[in-house]
Amino acid sequence: MKKIKYLATVILLAVLTFSAFGCYAVSGQKMKDVKGTYKLTYYSYTPKHERKSGYTPNSINYIEDERYLFEDYLIITGTNSGYYVHKQANAVAYSKEITLSYLYDDEDSSKVEYVIYNDALSVNSESGANKLGILKNNLNYTKTAIDYTELFTKRPMRTEAMTIRWNKVDKAIDLSYAQKQLGSLKEYDYKSFGVRGVYELSAITDIQTGESIEDTYQYFYYVIDTAKGTSTATLYYALKQTPTTPVVQTVTLEKNADDWSSMVIDNATWAREDSWNSYYYNELNGIKRRLTHVSTDISEDTVLSFIQNRLPMEELN
Repeated sequence: MKKIKYLATVILLAVLTFSAFGCYAVSGQKMKDVKGTYKLTYYSYTPKHERKSGYTPNSINYIEDERYLFEDYLIITGTNSGYYVHKQANAVAYSKEITLSYLYDDEDSSKVEYVIYNDALSVNSESGANKLGILKNNLNYTKTAIDYTELFTKRPMRTEAMTIRWNKVDKAIDLSYAQKQLGSLKEYDYKSFGVRGVYELSAITDIQTGESIEDTYQYFYYVIDTAKGTSTATLYYALKQTPTTPVVQTVTLEKNADDWSSMVIDNATWAREDSWNSYYYNELNGIKRRLTHVSTDISEDTVLSFIQNRLPMEELN
């Protein structure tokens, strides 16, 4: 019986692993034909769900759904860096620098079969939607849903599914074509995109004793946009004495190092505490303060949702 259970576990893991890798349509192309600007023309996603009679899972079409309306461009340069341009409903279009790598045909090294792209958040991902199969004037990725049964609950399940298609729309290997379609873009270099986000004041400690110090804030968030030319951040806070009296301020922002290992916010220097841009700290007058990176989404809706979760329960009722 133990052997049967072990075999069932191995089979299930193999099924889920296969599902995670996805599949591609591939016909290797010369690099000169691969280079150019590609537009995202199809992007659908269906989450993992239980298979039930009469139940239809909520699939998302990111191109056509009015909540998203994605208009994205991927610029393949033939070098180890390129650009990703993103525009969605009710948001400003932006570009970010990405890294590029290529996988060549084993039998014909002059032909490229796959392109892999990453930004400062995904870093070195070599699978999933970061890896795209190459056809003539087309990039693609498909993650096919697989049916399986959970080992302990015996629930009939179906894994997530995803289909992504990019079509080549221009030979440009810079931002020129995307700018013609979308107008001006907020631009992020590789390092800057990894730093932008919502930061919460999450810990205050006495440097000498290491003991926590109770702060006076009900909530405290910086929204930091690291796009080129940006010199301000937005501060949202409320005091514990007046938790429902919000304060919103524009404060100065300065990159203190090219890799954003430190930055100056409202004349206070914050240094990166780890290699993942997750924490920054400030030390002043024997007190250490920490900022925690809680979201990469800098929209007002995102920060307001964080604020809502920090309000006293009695204020929410």
